[in-house]
Amino acid sequence: MTPEEARTEFIGLLDEIQALSPGDWVNEDVPAGGYCNYQGTGNGKKFAGARTMGSLSTTEREALRQKVEQFYESRGYSVKTFDQSTTTNKLIMTNGFGPDGLVIQLYTGDLNTSVDGFSRCVPDPRGSK
Repeated sequence: MTPEEARTEFIGLLDEIQALSPGDWVNEDVPAGGYCNYQGTGNGKKFAGARTMGSLSTTEREALRQKVEQFYESRGYSVKTFDQSTTTNKLIMTNGFGPDGLVIQLYTGDLNTSVDGFSRCVPDPRGSK
């Protein structure tokens, strides 16, 4: 997989998750990407991005969380859910872990809803200078 393919895959995954809960989302992708340690060589490339929107109702949050968990599982990703609640924000984080360091995180909380993460770490044809 090339860096462009990794970026396209990752941004596509964020877009698919975003579509599971229509609303006014704000997209913040990092098109240039960053470096990662590809299989111990240090010459890897990965990309980051995020989608955010306002808070959903408790029922909408749980429905979205379940849809996203099924989305992750349908792709064979391992899934972990964490309760990161505080006294001022009931926050559930649902993480999907895919191949080669791909991580997508859904945050559903009282303050907002967001999806973010990192693409696969793939060989960087330009090296890591």
